Amino acid sequence: MESPKDRLRQARQAAGYATPTEAARAHPREINVNTLISNENGNRDISRKAAEKYARLFGVDAGWILYGEGDNLDSVAPKQPREPANAIVTGEMAQKGSKIPLYGAAVGGDYGEFELNGNRLDDIFAPPSLSGIPEAYGVQVVGESMWPRYEDGETVYVNPRRRPVKGDYVVAQIHREEHGPKLAFIKKLVRHTQSELILEQFNPAKQIRFNGNEVDTVHYVLRSGE
Repeated sequence: MESPKDRLRQARQAAGYATPTEAARAHPREINVNTLISNENGNRDISRKAAEKYARLFGVDAGWILYGEGDNLDSVAPKQPREPANAIVTGEMAQKGSKIPLYGAAVGGDYGEFELNGNRLDDIFAPPSLSGIPEAYGVQVVGESMWPRYEDGETVYVNPRRRPVKGDYVVAQIHREEHGPKLAFIKKLVRHTQSELILEQFNPAKQIRFNGNEVDTVHYVLRSGE
């Protein structure tokens, strides 16, 4: 018997989005890919408000997503024909790069911190500069603490092999409690020594300090175009 999560997945696919990541990229201000994946795999219940949003974006009825009632996939409007191409590309097309894991966030906090818990959401194509770096990964920004540099739900690409310097953006993993989870912060690097780590956030503007013994890793985040 189909459940709401099954109907949500069907609606997303019928709307032309093969993966939750594609849907989130098409609607970055309305869909958080972590939430959509959690809704689809049953880890998070689909609220009435969320169902109404998905219904509007995917072209079905909210009642159908929640209860199997109302307009179903048969009512999804056919895709509009694409405009004909007005240019011809000659020569060999560049191939996409290798894929890297996209990890999800489990806990958001006051400073945009989250638990980088190894929850693999998807495999995404890596920028060319990450080719041949098996440790590379992607992470989604949580919250708006780094706006306007990064928006909530935006994907950042991480190169653990490259040593970050002052002014770089980083993913820093912090271990504050002996038996607690490691919390990750996507921030701008101000200073990193054996004794302390200082990060900068933009919204609200402030610096965040950590003792050196709390710092687990500080990984470089690629800039636009790298």
